[in-house]
Amino acid sequence: MAATSRTEQFDALWTLTMKAKRKRLTDNFFDTYPTLDAFRKSGALETETGGKEIQEDLMYAGNSAQFFSGYDTLATNSVDGITAALYPFRYCAVPITISHTEEMENRSSDKAVKLLTAKTEQSMLTLRDQINSSIYSAQTGKSPLGFQDIIADVPGTTPTTLGGITVSGNSWWQNKSTDFNASYTSFRTITGTNFYEGMVAMAALWNDVSEGNEQPTHIFTGYDLYANFEEVFEGTGYQRLSQKDGNSIDGRKPVYRGIPVQPDRDCPSTKMYFLNTKSLKLKMQSGMNFAKTPFREPANQMAKVAFILVGLQLTVNNRRRQGVIYDFTAT
Repeated sequence: MAATSRTEQFDALWTLTMKAKRKRLTDNFFDTYPTLDAFRKSGALETETGGKEIQEDLMYAGNSAQFFSGYDTLATNSVDGITAALYPFRYCAVPITISHTEEMENRSSDKAVKLLTAKTEQSMLTLRDQINSSIYSAQTGKSPLGFQDIIADVPGTTPTTLGGITVSGNSWWQNKSTDFNASYTSFRTITGTNFYEGMVAMAALWNDVSEGNEQPTHIFTGYDLYANFEEVFEGTGYQRLSQKDGNSIDGRKPVYRGIPVQPDRDCPSTKMYFLNTKSLKLKMQSGMNFAKTPFREPANQMAKVAFILVGLQLTVNNRRRQGVIYDFTAT
């Protein structure tokens, strides 16, 4: 029987490391940024099994209903009001590289495990930063969809299609948006007793994306706008210290209509997103959910390299429940 190679030993140790540290690595991945954390804690982080695409069923019209009595003739015609949006998976890879020098310096199993753990944590942080950034961006090349695609500044123009469905002319497949500068002057401008234009804009968009009990579940903005909002909000008397579900929250976070307003470093500085994660999902592909490849030794290089792989996509099945205030003046 051939002796186990050093590369095979690294593979075995890495498998054990990933198995033992997976929860911590996953927690660190999602807990740092509030947007990723929100998808996970709200149940909007879902795993899809197999396939190249994700199918989201959409209902844009209902069948007819009628009141009747006795022997009235009932209508049997059906309305074709159901379709599906199709979203292709996108893939991201991050390398874990161990040089020959590092290998020699960490030859014992204990040291090798510590090295692999540190390298894996470093790569997971890189992967986390890349994915969080893509969420607040527009799709380019092989990247997944982002908020700028799904929650567009000007719905109906860009993108022209989403999920394979034409956006223009289909108001049911368009998000809500408000151009702050087109309608308002400044976040701090008083338009009524102890009221500010920023609050007026937020109230208007909240109502646009809400229907009955279907209301925003999360509000995200950039750091500059958040700091401005925090300062103004506390002066209005609208501060809340509990969420809709009654759970206490950090009193330092301003809360609007029971929803914490949270800053994310990757959110554009002049935007505020109103999300409903009942219909907005971050999908992960089964089998490509932080999967690892075996270590390989590249030609002409004194090193070993492996990859952590993720298959994912941002999806939506009701764009009307998502909204954005853009060109939001933070002064």
